[in-house]
Amino acid sequence: MGASASKKIEHALEKSSTFQKAVAISFEECVALSQHSFPGVCAYQLLDASTKIYEMISLEEDDSISQYREKWLPQPPSQVEVDDTIQKERLFEGGRRTLDLKEFRLFATSLFRDMCLATACHRLALFVPVGSLGVLAAHLTASRLPFVGPMYRASGPLLPGLLLGSVVGAVLSLKFNLG
Repeated sequence: MGASASKKIEHALEKSSTFQKAVAISFEECVALSQHSFPGVCAYQLLDASTKIYEMISLEEDDSISQYREKWLPQPPSQVEVDDTIQKERLFEGGRRTLDLKEFRLFATSLFRDMCLATACHRLALFVPVGSLGVLAAHLTASRLPFVGPMYRASGPLLPGLLLGSVVGAVLSLKFNLG
């Protein structure tokens, strides 16, 4: 089987030179803004640093992460998403106050991966019910057509099930192609 969507997104983020450069620049800016008082990025700087990373990912560049931003990252990260990532990754456990560059890369990768997946889940929650309504409308229309209706009704419950599977599969393959 193929890799999961989260692994594909994570791999794309790790291999993207645009994303890695944006992370490094954002890290350096945060350290410079704190006037090198801390050896890394503090928790209160993470939202601003994440927003800078988001803004540095250009839509014009021919990079996979630019395509992800266009399709799966409609807005910059919110404070709730940043806080959820901090808690999920347990970044500041043990009394730590800052993140070094390696930990900041982990934070940024996790944050943007989770944002992409959240957007995909929201779209899936919309398109599957809409697709099911489309299948129901096609079923009701086809069963009432003069020439098609008797053959359609004679096929029993098999044809609507095949139609539903085809529609859902087409929606998923076209709308949620993460690779």
